[in-house]
Amino acid sequence: MHEFSIVSSLLESCEKIAKKNKANKILVVHVEIGERSGVNPMLLQSAFSEFKIGSKCENAELDVSFKKVELTCKSCGAIGEAHGINYTKCPKCQSENVFISAGNEMLLLRLEME
Repeated sequence: MHEFSIVSSLLESCEKIAKKNKANKILVVHVEIGERSGVNPMLLQSAFSEFKIGSKCENAELDVSFKKVELTCKSCGAIGEAHGINYTKCPKCQSENVFISAGNEMLLLRLEME
């Protein structure tokens, strides 16, 4: 379960950001999970609950939002959401000359601290 290592890195980043901003505790951790990131939101929440103990995130809430897959077409330049699980065709011109430009990552969006 790679969510444990993801949460470990997430908490490390949160600690660094809190220290840099002279915050005593973190109230909310806002993350965005891409549809194709391979991160299971339920396992992430579970791992966060376990690993946050003893950190500045100990009483923090993990707020998860989701990002659909976004395709960018190299042929026509269109940028749009993939339809269903079709990640190989441009939603506009149907060209197969596309790449996933968003939705395959997990991002730390912001922290609420005090």
